[in-house]
Amino acid sequence: MKKYFLLAIVLLTALSCEQFKQVADIVDVTPINANVKVSVSSADADTPRPASFTVRFINYAENFEISRTTDASGNVSADGLIPGVYTVTATAESAGGGFTYYFSGSLTNINILTGGQTFNIEVVSSKAGALILKEIFFNGSTGYYFKDQFYEIYNNSEDVQYVDGLGIGNILPLQASTATYNWEVPDGKPENYIYLASIWQVPGDGNDFPVQPGESIIIAQIAQDHTAIKSTSPVDLSGAEFETFIVNQSVNPDNPNAHNMILAFDKGVFGTQWLVTVFGGAYAIFFPDSEIDPNGWVQPQGGTNQAYPIPIDCVTDAVEIVNNATKINQKRMPTSLDAGATYTGATYNCNSVSRKIRETKEDGRHIYMDTNNSTDDFQINAVAMVRRNNSGVPSWNTWYKK
Repeated sequence: MKKYFLLAIVLLTALSCEQFKQVADIVDVTPINANVKVSVSSADADTPRPASFTVRFINYAENFEISRTTDASGNVSADGLIPGVYTVTATAESAGGGFTYYFSGSLTNINILTGGQTFNIEVVSSKAGALILKEIFFNGSTGYYFKDQFYEIYNNSEDVQYVDGLGIGNILPLQASTATYNWEVPDGKPENYIYLASIWQVPGDGNDFPVQPGESIIIAQIAQDHTAIKSTSPVDLSGAEFETFIVNQSVNPDNPNAHNMILAFDKGVFGTQWLVTVFGGAYAIFFPDSEIDPNGWVQPQGGTNQAYPIPIDCVTDAVEIVNNATKINQKRMPTSLDAGATYTGATYNCNSVSRKIRETKEDGRHIYMDTNNSTDDFQINAVAMVRRNNSGVPSWNTWYKK
């Protein structure tokens, strides 16, 4: 028997007075058990199977978590659970043909209130991405300064990658929300897409911007030395490779060295600068399978939002960022892209999120975690930093100064 704090709304509506007795906000709780059956999607019939899966039962309201490992058939039972609302995730990895495959799936906002319940989770796989979102600074600096937002994209592979034509965008809704959308897409399969409020693309003809293993590029909202503009800003972005600047439209100064990103799609949400929410957006990088059509937007049934659909198969990496831990369940993308979420928990405090180092090669090059679960892969940094851990600079960037 253990004692736990009661969240009145969740537990009092879900459980009878006979089960729980509240005394000065402390209750006696009888632990329960639950079963999970993990199955692999039929789309992964030819993907190397992992020997087992790690299943996590997460009760965010109570800050409680239990982790268990399935048997070879994908079955697992967990006891000692607090009755409540859970997110249950299943993850694993396998290797084959020179690639690493990450399997993930989850159930969100499920009620585990009585013992003996069984839940089914279907997992899908994805290859480890060559290009990853390594660090994102979105929540602004002290003094309500937000023009120093940036995105670092890192080559996490063993081969040179060309970023020409790479797209980056933020997924609707702009902030984590309980709202749901039934998007109307031509093929009638809305689950096969993400829906972007805006799309910026790297210029180039396909061979202009090589990024070697261990190197990264910086996409700045404004490629200026923000430490000289706002004393509380922690970042100098004057050495950024790219900035979201529109010639003859942007009101901010143009850095003549940084290459201007191409605004391929925007339905008037951001205007002449790419200011994203300081409360945490959901971001994706991708190589589109066709030219972006500014008029190729779709809308949800009964709604007025306009978004651009990008096939999930085109996505290189995606990261879900929320305001705080209570919103982790409010997903804006499929769990196959990101089974979790990361957050800073506050705004205008110079915090950023960045990937954890998975291993360091003999030559000093870092390989970062990329399991498609941002809860596990990312860390919160007290201060944002450009090219944290000494990421390499592309040879064609001749203006960057350390």
